[in-house]
Amino acid sequence: MNKTYEVKSVPIPKFSKPVDLAEGKRLYQSRGCGDCHDIDGSGRTFIEDPALGRFSGSNLTSGKGGILTERTDEELAIAIRHGVGKNGRALLFMPSTDFQGITNEDVGKLIAFLRSLPVVNKPQGDLKAGPLGRFLFLIGEIPVFVSAEIINHEAIHLTNITPSISLEYGKYVASTCTGCHGFSLKGGPIQGAPPEWPPAQDISKNGLTHYSEASFIQTIRTGKRPDGSEMKFPMPWKSLGQLTDTELKALWKYLQTI
Repeated sequence: MNKTYEVKSVPIPKFSKPVDLAEGKRLYQSRGCGDCHDIDGSGRTFIEDPALGRFSGSNLTSGKGGILTERTDEELAIAIRHGVGKNGRALLFMPSTDFQGITNEDVGKLIAFLRSLPVVNKPQGDLKAGPLGRFLFLIGEIPVFVSAEIINHEAIHLTNITPSISLEYGKYVASTCTGCHGFSLKGGPIQGAPPEWPPAQDISKNGLTHYSEASFIQTIRTGKRPDGSEMKFPMPWKSLGQLTDTELKALWKYLQTI
């Protein structure tokens, strides 16, 4: 947890047009950033368990206690895609495995949105691993605990990707799902989750046999499955519901190949 990483910085494009800031906001909301950093970017405690630990997302505004004024766009991109902080140390419980493939253009729009957020004065919450959290990390059950350890820091990031109903774009969107559903997307216990959280469902082709493309999209949009049952926490359907039709159709197409 105290290991340091050296990550080469790459130029991040700058955005300021309202349409680009709106897209950055949609990315922030649809990719679940608010689950840890709150809707206003000020940070929130997302795990509070004596055994697992207490973890809070950073204040991503330029207010007192926030990190924004102390980070360049390039440093923020490294934090998002590599799980590495300004001092080279790993960011605990930063799910960068979900975002390691995000393009330069998308991460630039996301960062531009963060810089447009209203100031919120709020100190950093606790980041403390409990005894069970440390043990589970040690035996490899919570790799996202230090995501920097399993990310290829030499990978070349795409400049951009054109939204389309294609396998390539579907795989790009599906990376958002790996934090809970696993790298294989076949579900199982969620990494680092409290014991009361249900396991993530299998969203491979075999796990989606009761869905059509239309019912899959309808479920994500409404939180209700084809049988009428409701998707419950921690499934972030309200966030994922902000994915575009193209993103959802591409995601469905990709999941059908797994």
